Amino acid sequence: MESPSTLYPKKVDLTNCDKEPIHSIDTIQDHGFLLAFDLQTKAITFYSENCIELFDIETATITSTTLYDLFAEETVTHVLAAIDQEKKSPLHLSLHDHNYILIAHHNGDHGILELEPTGKHIDPIQYQEQLSTVITKLNLATDELSMCDAAAQLIKDFFGYDRVMIYQFDAQWNGKVVSEIREPELESWLGLHYPASDIPQQARKLFLKQGVRIISDVASQPKRIIKNTASASPLDVSRSELRAVSPIHIEYLTNMGVSATLTAAIVFQDQLWGLVACHNYSPKFINYHRRVSCKFITQVFSTQLGLQSTNSLLQKTNESNKVRSRLIEKMSQNWDIDTIISDDHYSILDIADAEGAALCLNQQIKTIGNTPSNQEIQQLIDWLIEKSETDIYTTNHLSGEYNNGKDIIKEASGVLAVFLSKSKRNILLWFKPEIIQTVDWGGNPHKAVTVDNERLSPRKSFAKWSIEHTGHSAPWHDYEIAAAKALKDHIAEIIIQKYDEINTLNQKLKSAYNELESFSYSVSHDLRAPLRGIDGFAQIIKEDYYETLDDFGKQAVRTIISSIDKMNLLIDDILAFSSLGKTSLKKEELSMYNVVDEVLEFLQVDVFYTNFQIQIQDLPHDYGDRVMIFQLFNNLIGNALKYSSKVKHPEITIGHEHGVYFVKDNGIGFNVTHDDKIFGVFNRLVNDEYEGSGIGLAIAKRVVEKHNGSIWAKSELNRGATFYFTLNEKKNE
Repeated sequence: MESPSTLYPKKVDLTNCDKEPIHSIDTIQDHGFLLAFDLQTKAITFYSENCIELFDIETATITSTTLYDLFAEETVTHVLAAIDQEKKSPLHLSLHDHNYILIAHHNGDHGILELEPTGKHIDPIQYQEQLSTVITKLNLATDELSMCDAAAQLIKDFFGYDRVMIYQFDAQWNGKVVSEIREPELESWLGLHYPASDIPQQARKLFLKQGVRIISDVASQPKRIIKNTASASPLDVSRSELRAVSPIHIEYLTNMGVSATLTAAIVFQDQLWGLVACHNYSPKFINYHRRVSCKFITQVFSTQLGLQSTNSLLQKTNESNKVRSRLIEKMSQNWDIDTIISDDHYSILDIADAEGAALCLNQQIKTIGNTPSNQEIQQLIDWLIEKSETDIYTTNHLSGEYNNGKDIIKEASGVLAVFLSKSKRNILLWFKPEIIQTVDWGGNPHKAVTVDNERLSPRKSFAKWSIEHTGHSAPWHDYEIAAAKALKDHIAEIIIQKYDEINTLNQKLKSAYNELESFSYSVSHDLRAPLRGIDGFAQIIKEDYYETLDDFGKQAVRTIISSIDKMNLLIDDILAFSSLGKTSLKKEELSMYNVVDEVLEFLQVDVFYTNFQIQIQDLPHDYGDRVMIFQLFNNLIGNALKYSSKVKHPEITIGHEHGVYFVKDNGIGFNVTHDDKIFGVFNRLVNDEYEGSGIGLAIAKRVVEKHNGSIWAKSELNRGATFYFTLNEKKNE
């Protein structure tokens, strides 16, 4: 028999604690007992040294012992069933007039049994009432901080620890005490920060696996786990309830004066958001059932925290989407991207919590709000062109990355940059100013270790240590980055969607060509202004987005540029120009049912529209461009979902009768007197209560017309709407 110490460092200190294999530590806490057995033979493969006394068995005898030699057959059957179902299923049993909870699980080829005292009895009725109180109070919390305070108070009331803290991790895994409930004689640690080294990465991973951990007595001597046979593989105790604690962590807690702890993981979106950290200044044991209840409370708290965060993010996202929609309308009215930087009712400042913004287009810089000088911005852009490998760059500590960043720290400690072209010369920039903060640490974070007898040890002082934090801005949130990316995409989208207007201008030029002798200078002057804006947008699209477009999009860009060249040629040189070529469709036979099914999957109907009743009638096979038909159904079904979302029982029907396709909803509908406007570009018949840019139905009309079809609608206010269309494209055309 031997101890599996070959996996564990003979000397563990602060030089190697981040690599400490705590999942295979060879000791357990002394309030319980551990056995491991071979899942095939049921032979005992590992045991904690105190098992000899518990089972009143000779050390030499245990080498040939099986599970059936130590427990009744009924107990063994329960254990094997729990392991087979892959869940911890505790069993109460009595050994030598002592009551224990038997907890079983498996890891690899080993079944692992743990026995610990039954502990304090929980009254089921009282327990239910307490859990009901927990859920009610967490539901009543209106913001993240009050939710943390409520959780800390509830856990203190529930388990009686001297100090309960909610401890949140930052992006670098430093922690901060964001909430604290404590006994009045204890010094407050609220607001203190702790370095990432206090909870190493391997410990954080185990918290994700196990959820709740206790240390019942920091000063107790752990019991060794003894390997029963030389051939047994190392024992992984990462899921063990009794797994002993790293010597480094014991020393850390001793330095803090803590005698017992309970720690529970707060998990949000499969990531460790933080910890519930409970400290007691005398030994304290919490039995298995109460630890499970703590895990439940923490899970409820995590869920509520997630809902609060999601609701806040949705509100910010919706506000940003509204602003972006207005910016798109402004750009579309006169083909001028500069309007998004003007100090009007809406500007690009409003889609992010920034204090300054800049647009660099065609080597001209325009700014709004609190920004560096144009020269400083140009130097920053030159650096970004060299630095950034993607089309977006963010930082909240520019001076830590950019040598000249310290010169613009007051206006631009934080930068969000979005490149509009692959040359990176056309760019949108947002700026956040420096926020000077005083960060209070629990001890000097630069001296997280001390030297004792030539050995690195955890720090002994946890007195408040304040450090002024400079050169940083507020962080860039996901919704701000997403809004910036979406604005960039819409700039490209507007060009494609304005194709109808380009065609109109082209027809006007053809008429002018037929009456060339009467074509005056004033007419040419009136046409120059929109052409410059159109040409600038079109060249950006051709240069940077051409390869990402489908065939229709590529032909649209080519047609726009061709039209501009022909119009300029007539205006400047009074020469004849050739007519535009027709857009080529990539025709194929389509299952319209499959296309609709793909659209519903793309719109994530089963996730975001679970209360909708959606009926797809029999749809035939047809012939056309798959990408365009997908876009057609996507716009019509997307509108039906949007404008039906607020009725009590939303219903959508997608069908086909007598050669006519239709999408029907029971939503808000529209006044039939406006049906001649609904297919126009940027025409909207609803207010800002419903998001949208007003281009979806214009796209639908274009797709139908490209397939030699027709599109129309019937509706009544508050009685729903039905959109009909035909596709007359033939296979032999």
